[in-house]
Amino acid sequence: MPTKTDPGRIAAREAASVLRDPLGLAGTPAPDGAPPERGWMAGRLIDGFELAIDGKPPEWCPPRWLRSLEALGYERSADGELAFVVTHITDGELRRFATVRDALRYGRSRILRRRRPVHPDSISIDCRTTTGLTAPVVWGRALVGMARGALDAQPITVIEAPAD
Repeated sequence: MPTKTDPGRIAAREAASVLRDPLGLAGTPAPDGAPPERGWMAGRLIDGFELAIDGKPPEWCPPRWLRSLEALGYERSADGELAFVVTHITDGELRRFATVRDALRYGRSRILRRRRPVHPDSISIDCRTTTGLTAPVVWGRALVGMARGALDAQPITVIEAPAD
């Protein structure tokens, strides 16, 4: 008599879930509890974090796009406020946002919407200044994971590690 653990039923259930969500974007956790999308951890770190190693005072680590802009010479007083731009590969710039969370929310909604969804690999989010400095934030399938980490999970603000 077949049971819920019958290999045939398990295979059929997995095949049905792939048909419902062929790109794996629904956000269901993997069997080991890990999130399925790339970018999940980066989304939890979008505000930056403090890194404390071996009990020393924490050191501030800004988000990677801010570090990229600072490497290009970004100074808030000279270059102005940041804008997060959602771009489609063929349609060009879709919208600009003042916060990265709003840009992630909009990008994820374009991918997951019911009518005329766009493919995840066709969307990107960049961080731009008024003087023209640009740094990539996220693109492609990682956008869904990063949006999920930023919008649906508790942010990580302090990371403690041993000196090893």
